Amino acid sequence: MNKLIILFITFSLSKKCSEVELYKFITDTVDSAFECIESIETTEKENNSIINDLKYYLEGCVFKDILKNPPQPSFSNNYYEKVDIDEQLNTINTKTTSMYEFYSQIKNLIISTRDSHLSFRIRNENEFFNLNENNEITLFYYFLPFTTNIDNNKKMYLNPRYYYGLSFVNTPNEIINNQNVVVKTVNGEYPFNIIHEFGKKYSALKCPHAQFTEAKDDLVEGKSLTVNYKIYRETTDVTKSNEKIKQGIRKPLTEEETKEMINTKKALEENDRITTKFISSDSNIYCTFCVNGVNTLVVKSFDTRDTTTYEDTITECIDLFDSNNYPIQVIFPKNGGGYIIYSQWIEKRYHHMMINFIKKGYAVNLYEPETCQRRRGKFISSVPLLNLFSLGELYTKPNIIKYGDVEHKITQPSIEVFPKKKIMKNPRKPTEIVVYTDSYCYSACSLVTKGLKEC
Repeated sequence: MNKLIILFITFSLSKKCSEVELYKFITDTVDSAFECIESIETTEKENNSIINDLKYYLEGCVFKDILKNPPQPSFSNNYYEKVDIDEQLNTINTKTTSMYEFYSQIKNLIISTRDSHLSFRIRNENEFFNLNENNEITLFYYFLPFTTNIDNNKKMYLNPRYYYGLSFVNTPNEIINNQNVVVKTVNGEYPFNIIHEFGKKYSALKCPHAQFTEAKDDLVEGKSLTVNYKIYRETTDVTKSNEKIKQGIRKPLTEEETKEMINTKKALEENDRITTKFISSDSNIYCTFCVNGVNTLVVKSFDTRDTTTYEDTITECIDLFDSNNYPIQVIFPKNGGGYIIYSQWIEKRYHHMMINFIKKGYAVNLYEPETCQRRRGKFISSVPLLNLFSLGELYTKPNIIKYGDVEHKITQPSIEVFPKKKIMKNPRKPTEIVVYTDSYCYSACSLVTKGLKEC
């Protein structure tokens, strides 16, 4: 669940901003757009109020203490940046009357935590369908007149963009005429370096590889590259042939070898042919079974707006995997997390050792581990004030973990109980499960990946 910090800022709008028409796509230049953006003002009083609110709400950030001295991986002593949230909040210039300058300082602080669960944005009181004159600032989007394409040889090309949404894009002729020409530099800078720097500055993801991928998409909203994960069972001849090619000692192919390679390719394609497939309506989860005896589960997200087909697909996949004894490959492509209940269901469903649910949680699902007593009543009122309850020793007597000279306070361990879901009758052993993931794997995705790895 995202921690969304919503603050209300009063704007004084210039005539330029008031000319922006709601509900219409208007393509404008950066300079022209900033005439509106930079004309919006705040006051020192409002700024100080927002900073004080941020200090109060950020006390609930679970990483606040850890960020001061984060545990580092074995291969680096400074992989995770040290961030003192309180110190940075105190350095923000509250005397400025520029909303853009003030907002940017806060935004940079939030990004520096590299916590994608933490976000900060401006919201108008009449958001969504009741937009009023103070909402123009929230309607700006940026885009470039091209999308990027990076091939397997790490060469970049710029593909012309002719439409953005419903608006026609006046793409420069330089982009159109050079779309098949490799981009070597941009203003004298290696293009990949520009994307890396953009990702480092504006991405909340920790891993540089993930920052690059997200930055590439965010810069131009282009389509990301597709990676296909496959398990092949090579014949001895194919293995030897591939090894010769790697060693650079491959002779020109004979007619017989050419025919053999064609037949081998056909056999591999046949083995990889999908015979059974189940997929949710939003395509966030699907599973397949191939002729070569490989079960595949792909989870793009543990979040869904269509819980019925999502849960039905999980159940169908369980039945599919129960119908055979073949190994399972699990793929999490650019999976940024989602609902814990789904990730735990996925984790438990096909592994025989996964019997524990996540140990920390909140509200009516929390149970005290030793007594199995619910930490609070089950009753939930539609009146928010009636839902207030004392956290008790769960919160007032926290556990202390030390990271160097920094103390991290956490609530007492609790068991989070979810509704029972269907699990497999024929769970696989650890050696029969292969998990593919990437540096996007976050939140619920990282929990299930960690759980599968450790079992």
